[in-house]
Amino acid sequence: MNLDEFVPESNLTRDETLDAIEVAVARTLTHALQTSVTVRVEDQLQILVYPHGSGAPTVLTFGDIERKLRRHVQHQVDLELQLRKTLNEAEHLKELRGYTTPGEITRVGDDGSLIVTLEIADHYRRLILSGICPTRFQPKHERERYIPGTVKEFHITSVVPVMVNHRSTKVQVQLNRISKELPRLLLQERSRIPGIKCMKRIPGAFSTIVTPSRISKDVINSVGKELKEHLYVSIQETHR
Repeated sequence: MNLDEFVPESNLTRDETLDAIEVAVARTLTHALQTSVTVRVEDQLQILVYPHGSGAPTVLTFGDIERKLRRHVQHQVDLELQLRKTLNEAEHLKELRGYTTPGEITRVGDDGSLIVTLEIADHYRRLILSGICPTRFQPKHERERYIPGTVKEFHITSVVPVMVNHRSTKVQVQLNRISKELPRLLLQERSRIPGIKCMKRIPGAFSTIVTPSRISKDVINSVGKELKEHLYVSIQETHR
């Protein structure tokens, strides 16, 4: 096991990478050998196997492990490194929560959930992320009418790491099309007017909007067309 090759590949710091290797190897061998195992990584992998009951531990090298178990250990190390990378990425991307983003519907799941591809600008780089919009977060008038390849606007409600097929992890972005925040944020982004409020929304019917200053009709119509609902927009009265 070449330890140095994991550091650049994992996008983790060297300390984070070595800790992940120690944890994964110790956990896997402890389970496989049915006895306590400790692992330490310095220049090489140091494995100590403790006998049941009393007695001194046995030093085990990676080459001493039979080939099938060695491949399993390697796989578990890869999974642990990927998990930690995903957790780091999810923590970094939490700042996306509460924003809107356009996304291309790539697939409609058997349960009606939308699988959405998102392209997001993040600190001088373009990120391609996977998003999901469950049926309960879809307006009733849109359900079962989504067409793959269509681009829709979504409200980002959470960014979390998820397990895929019990074999790998990835960052998943949860999306929403019924949120009261969606019309407010779209109007705010397109008009550049802060302080807009959505007082009430019935998705697919109407939204009641209060704004501190006039919003152009083109902006209102563009958001109404996107959401397929009428926007009742009024200017907030200021009390002196």
